[in-house]
Amino acid sequence: MQNFFMRVMPFITFGIILVLLIVGIILLSYLLVFGALIGLALFGIAWLREKLFPSKNVSTEVKQGRTIDHDELK
Repeated sequence: MQNFFMRVMPFITFGIILVLLIVGIILLSYLLVFGALIGLALFGIAWLREKLFPSKNVSTEVKQGRTIDHDELK
């Protein structure tokens, strides 16, 4: 009887690992779907808020400065 269990044990272990892997993939897919839905809702809220209440601190000022290229440093 012990010899039978020693032969069957790798298959039982493989089955348990396979079930855990499938359950993990399903949970990950649910996490990705719920994350996408939450992100879409937050994006919609931000877009609607920007359309209804536009921000007034839009800067059109052009800043003057010096651009340093990496070739100038040699």
